[in-house]
Amino acid sequence: MHTGAREHSGPLLFPVSAVLGFGAWGIGGSAWGAPAEESERLAAIALARERGVVWFDTAPTYGDGESEHLLGRALGPHRSKVRIATKVGPRDDPRRSLEQSLQRLGTDYVDLVQLHEIADGWEARLETLHRLQLAGKARAIGVCNASHVELSRALRVAPIAAYQGPFNLFDRDVEERLLPLCRESGLAFLAFRPLASGLLGGGFSESPGFSDGDHRTKLYWFRGAEFARRHLVIAKLMDLAAGLRISLPVLALRWLLSRTGVTIVLAGARTPVHVADNLTAQDASLDEATSREIDAAMRSAFRLPAATSAAAQEALGWGPRERFIVEHLDGRSTPEAIAAAWTDRGDQPMVAAQVKVFADQLLASGLAV
Repeated sequence: MHTGAREHSGPLLFPVSAVLGFGAWGIGGSAWGAPAEESERLAAIALARERGVVWFDTAPTYGDGESEHLLGRALGPHRSKVRIATKVGPRDDPRRSLEQSLQRLGTDYVDLVQLHEIADGWEARLETLHRLQLAGKARAIGVCNASHVELSRALRVAPIAAYQGPFNLFDRDVEERLLPLCRESGLAFLAFRPLASGLLGGGFSESPGFSDGDHRTKLYWFRGAEFARRHLVIAKLMDLAAGLRISLPVLALRWLLSRTGVTIVLAGARTPVHVADNLTAQDASLDEATSREIDAAMRSAFRLPAATSAAAQEALGWGPRERFIVEHLDGRSTPEAIAAAWTDRGDQPMVAAQVKVFADQLLASGLAV
């Protein structure tokens, strides 16, 4: 499409204020440890719909299509009353992928089809998604897991309506550039991983050992210095939640629902119990005093160190990304701000996690204080 794009992004599909949606990765039955019984997963979908959840977000990779199959079975009789979003892989043929998703979902269209990740040739895939939208296969198109530089480019390629990215109390990269860009461009923002892949469930008193195949074995915040920092904050958050007579997950979801620019919070659930607890997050808003206490706990635990003069000297022989981080480790900058400033350059994107991991390595080597 190009030449400005965004002439038409499809009908109005998104709520005006933030609402809970259903993140359907977990019901796919893999990558999250031992799966719940299929009947439990179907009951979770049914309860969500009965309790007023309208948005259901899935992907072909969630359980190798099983998530889409289950959503199709549970939502088929109610198709006109719900919104279903799926995705196309960064190296998949968009037309074939979407047709297969529609078959599994048992529907003629999805309300939103999203490019799952950015990879070589993504612009052409996004253009194909727009053609599929024009053909009636999708009511709107979107992008997931892009940097703000890539999202700005996507806005000029096709009439996208939504962006989906990770956002929770701990992981706030999107606050630097992506949320403001979505607001300025009129894009819906779909927040996934709102409970930090279960860490904000409060059930981990020590660094966990996950079973083989569980995607959380690859997440840095479940081990080492980052786990220690997050666990320290969780202890404070649990006290706050107890004072409000709510669970930690509900506190985390309420915080996210209160963020300016968030449209849909995709809370995962594998059982009806999970669904019922998640939905209580919509019963009340988060007061300003609690929000300030949360932010104070975060600032205290996640302050970056300052690089030493020895680090600056050694960095002269390092790669440009490492030099950039060292130059910006002044004891005041946040990891999100450093990552966003690097990404502004248009090079390979950086995220806050990379800054924090490298800063931890400098500390361990005596090159930061």
